[in-house]
Amino acid sequence: LVRGCACRGTAGFVHVSCLAEQAKILCDEAEENNLDIKAKNERFRRWQECSLCEQTYHGGVKCALGWACWKTYVGRQETDRELLSLAMSVLGNGLLEARRLEEALSVQEAELSLKRRFGAPEESMLGSQENNLDDKDFNTKWRRWDKCSMCEQWYHSAVACALGW
Repeated sequence: LVRGCACRGTAGFVHVSCLAEQAKILCDEAEENNLDIKAKNERFRRWQECSLCEQTYHGGVKCALGWACWKTYVGRQETDRELLSLAMSVLGNGLLEARRLEEALSVQEAELSLKRRFGAPEESMLGSQENNLDDKDFNTKWRRWDKCSMCEQWYHSAVACALGW
């Protein structure tokens, strides 16, 4: 049993596998019922945020859910790029939360590579990274990661890519 959110009492303890199963079921239902993008995104947030207190998971729980999310969607065809990209993002953020910086960098590079293969505009690739900076939790981690030379390398390669170098 783990505690990875702000829930208190017995509601605060849960198995990571149960959180992953709940997220998977909600996302599968959204696909099967052909729900709109807003509903799908709301359900996909269960990979990252508690359905009761709505706090973003943290620590090892966030990292474990990132791996569970990736494991759930890695078998999809690459043409399902939106879902694969979201799963990569959840994994990368989980690894970043756990301070597994080299692995987080590899996942972000793979996500950028996937987007390039499918012709995503370079500014949207950088934009997706900038969107993470709006997240208060991510912003704190970004400042820590910013001190890391790998972050600097990623930043320079992303800028070079955006400028067509």
